[in-house]
Amino acid sequence: MSAIYDYLRAVAIVVAFIAAKQSKKAAWSFDLILTAWFGMGCFLFPQTVVSKVFESPSDPAVGYGVQTLGACFLGVACFQYLCLNSRDDTVIGSIALSKALGFVPLLATSLYTYVTYQKKVDHAAFCFLLTIYTGIWLINVMLLVETRPSIGRREQRGPKMKETMASNYLVQSIGVLLISNIFTSWYAPCFLRKEDKKSFIVSQIVFVGLLTLASVYYCNLRKENTKAVLLQIGHSLVGGILPAVGYFLLTREDRVPTNSYFTRSKSS
Repeated sequence: MSAIYDYLRAVAIVVAFIAAKQSKKAAWSFDLILTAWFGMGCFLFPQTVVSKVFESPSDPAVGYGVQTLGACFLGVACFQYLCLNSRDDTVIGSIALSKALGFVPLLATSLYTYVTYQKKVDHAAFCFLLTIYTGIWLINVMLLVETRPSIGRREQRGPKMKETMASNYLVQSIGVLLISNIFTSWYAPCFLRKEDKKSFIVSQIVFVGLLTLASVYYCNLRKENTKAVLLQIGHSLVGGILPAVGYFLLTREDRVPTNSYFTRSKSS
C-alpha cells in the first residue's frame, strides 16, 4: 500500500508542475484547492491529523496546534478565493512571492523534523505533508518564473504547551506561515482595487475567527475555568482588532459621496 501512496505523491507533484505551467488561472486555482483542502482537514479533523502524523492523539495541545495551522491555511485560501477574479497582478504576485519565500523554511523545518525524529513520526503521513508543502511551493515558484507578475513597492504569548517533537514542529510551522503572510500584508496597500484590499482584510478576520473557535474547543477539552477561557479567547481576538478597523475604514470610504460634475457660476 505504501508503494501506491508513493506513486500518488509523485503524481501530485507532477500535476502541480503541469498546472503551474499551463496558465496563471490554472496554477492559481490548483493552489487554492490544495491550500483550502489541507487547511479544512487540519481545522475540522485535528485529532485525525495528529494520530496519523504524530501518533499522540491524547494531547489536546497538539490538536489545538493543528487547528491553528489549519486556520492559517484557510485564512490564505479565503483571500485567494475572494481575489480569484482580480485583474491586479500585484495581488497574485504578492501571494506567490509570500508562499515561494515562506514555504522554504516550512519545508526546511519539516525535513529537519522528519530526519531527526524518524522513530516518532509516521513516515507515509509525514511524506504526504511534504508533498502538499512542496506542491504549493512549486506552484508559486512557477507562477513567479513563468508570469513574472508586477509587485508593488516596497510575540504574543500563546497557550502553555508541553515541549515535544510535535509541539515544536507545529509552532515552527505556524510561525513560518505567519511570516509568509507578512509579505502579502506588506504589498496589500499597493493593490489597485479597493475590493482586493478589502478581500485581504476579510481573510485576516476569517483567520482570527477560526483561531478563536479553535481556542474555545481547546479550552473545552482542557476543562478550563472561566477566567482562563476569557483570557485565551481574548488573546485570539487581539489579532482581529486591526483588520476590523481596516474593514470599517474601507467601508466608510465606500459610503462617502463624490461629485464628478461642476456647477456653473451665477455670474456666468
